Amino acid sequence: MPVNSQIEWKTYRFSYQYDIVTYDKGFGGLVVDVKYTDVQAGLQSPIENEFVHARAPIPAIGGVGRYYFIPQVSVTGEVTFFSLPQGLVKEYRAHYADVDIYGTMNFTRNIGAQFGYRSLNLGYLINNDTGSFLLNGFYFGIVARY
Repeated sequence: MPVNSQIEWKTYRFSYQYDIVTYDKGFGGLVVDVKYTDVQAGLQSPIENEFVHARAPIPAIGGVGRYYFIPQVSVTGEVTFFSLPQGLVKEYRAHYADVDIYGTMNFTRNIGAQFGYRSLNLGYLINNDTGSFLLNGFYFGIVARY
C-alpha cells in the first residue's frame, strides 16, 4: 500500500552565551536560549490521512566549550536542555535536549568547514495529546563569517 509522508520543521534560536573560563586555546561557558519551534507533519495513505501541527517557544539552559588545537582547527561541544516535569503544571509535561559536537577547520578568517554530530530529543504531553521526536546523526557544513 503506498504511503506518502512529509515533515516541515522550522526553528528560530535566540541565544546568549557567557564565557566563564577563557584562555588562549579555548573557552567554557553558559548558554541561555529560547528556541521557537514550528513543526508540521503529515501522513497520507488510501485508508488514512493524518496531520499534526505543533509550535511552541522552548526555553533552554546549558553549556558550551571549545578547544583550539591550532588557530585554524577547533572542536566544540554544546548541550542545551529543558524539562517540565509531570505535576509541575497540571496536565503538561515536556522535555527537550540538544547535543551538538563538531569540529571546525578555518581556511581563512571568513570561510571554513564544519563536521559534527548532533542529537535532538524532544517530547510533550498536553491535555492527553502526546508527541515525541528523536533526530540524530552526522552533518557537514560550510562556515561563512562577515
